[in-house]
Amino acid sequence: MRISLERLEAFVASAQTGSFSAAARRLNKTQSTISNAIATLEIDVGTDLFDRSTRAPTLTAAGERLLLEAQTVIDRCIAFENHADSLSVEETTELTISVDVPGRVLLPVFNDFARKYPYVNLTVQSSLNTGISESVLIGSAALGVSFSEPRYDKALEFKQLGKLILIHVAAPGHSLCQQESVSFADLRANRRLAHSAQLDSFPTMEYLRCAQTWQIYGQQPLIEMTKAGLGWATIPRQLILDELAAGELVELQLEAYPHTDWLVGVDLLWSRARKLRAPELWLKNRLLAFKVSELSQRGQATTF
Repeated sequence: MRISLERLEAFVASAQTGSFSAAARRLNKTQSTISNAIATLEIDVGTDLFDRSTRAPTLTAAGERLLLEAQTVIDRCIAFENHADSLSVEETTELTISVDVPGRVLLPVFNDFARKYPYVNLTVQSSLNTGISESVLIGSAALGVSFSEPRYDKALEFKQLGKLILIHVAAPGHSLCQQESVSFADLRANRRLAHSAQLDSFPTMEYLRCAQTWQIYGQQPLIEMTKAGLGWATIPRQLILDELAAGELVELQLEAYPHTDWLVGVDLLWSRARKLRAPELWLKNRLLAFKVSELSQRGQATTF
């Protein structure tokens, strides 16, 4: 048995509007066409879907049970049509963006992208062995969002989206956490845990250099090893809000900057040579219009 979509549409429209004539108006068909479609559908399924003994047709018990399934079939057909339409105009069904900042700050942009391009599969990758700028440069990512670097390859374009706060942290039992303030010498005297992609990329990073430095590939392993007390680390505050609130990590108070947040720029990167396709161009423009920001310890926005 093959049931046509037109018969299911007539069935659902009649159930929703309460009459065959109203369904005909909704679907821009004649009432006889709707009546014949439903009668044929009833033959197909082998049972009455409407009770016609009343002035207005009402669903039978079987009709009630089949209505939801009919609506589901129609919804899936509409989704299929929309997906097919999108393939003809979007030029791509895949998009990769390389991100090395806390994902939560970009969620509004990703939510908008999901609504705009529901059938484009988005890959959000972080830097492990390859930095964000390198990913964009070699073409493995169409766009990159990264903490600002001192210099970029001339083949890249970039624009700052805003600023975020980086903080120095350690586990509660670490010796540095027992001090009211921490000097640069105190930092250098202890093991530093550093995200490999950001080892020396931040500005004014000279004072963070330590004789004993462990390079960690990935932010999550860095957080876990810092929580385990293996050393101190510099981590974006937005990435460890839960750990700070739970007391699993403690912010170190630097003697040199007792009341100043360390603000680091966040840049959007793209290749000069790459011609962006429709979804890539839309995401780039949405990011350019987006303000990356958080509140400082004084309650002021880091980006205006």
